[in-house]
Amino acid sequence: MSNEMNREDLIKVILMGLENAGKTTIVDVLTDKIRFNQLTPPDMSPTKNIERSVISERNLVVWDFGGQEVYRNEYLADPETYLRSISFAFYVIDVQDYYRLFNSIMYFMTVLPIIVRNSPDAEINILFNKTDPNFDPTKKNLKQMFLDKVESFIQGHKKSIKIFDTSIFNLNSIKSAFNHVK
Repeated sequence: MSNEMNREDLIKVILMGLENAGKTTIVDVLTDKIRFNQLTPPDMSPTKNIERSVISERNLVVWDFGGQEVYRNEYLADPETYLRSISFAFYVIDVQDYYRLFNSIMYFMTVLPIIVRNSPDAEINILFNKTDPNFDPTKKNLKQMFLDKVESFIQGHKKSIKIFDTSIFNLNSIKSAFNHVK
């Protein structure tokens, strides 16, 4: 962290979702650990608990929430510690993981009201991640299935939500999803 900046000056950005949705890879793109000329992402191990990354040139601290059930339960048991003072929340969904879609919907519907209660001014974003070049959304349109299930729930919480399609194979898709974060 730079000498001039202390934690109170940083904008809190969180990434939440199930494990293996691509949250850490997204952080690595934002922190330039993965660059445009890199052909394959580095091998990664699952995030344990929360990893924080400071992007000093943008005045951000990004909280990457591990998505394993044990950690999800921990965040939900103590939301005042984890889900307060958020400026931007990004919920990341693996748009290719048909078998975990229901779990992702349920987790989103659990965490959204907690974020709204603890950080009422937080901007909520959904990233449909892994919309890779070989991905055929017409086979199983998980994005539409997710939105169909949560649309009235979101409206009930009176929140507008920004939606982005992202892929590690199109780093600009990730960068542009975060362009409005300032």
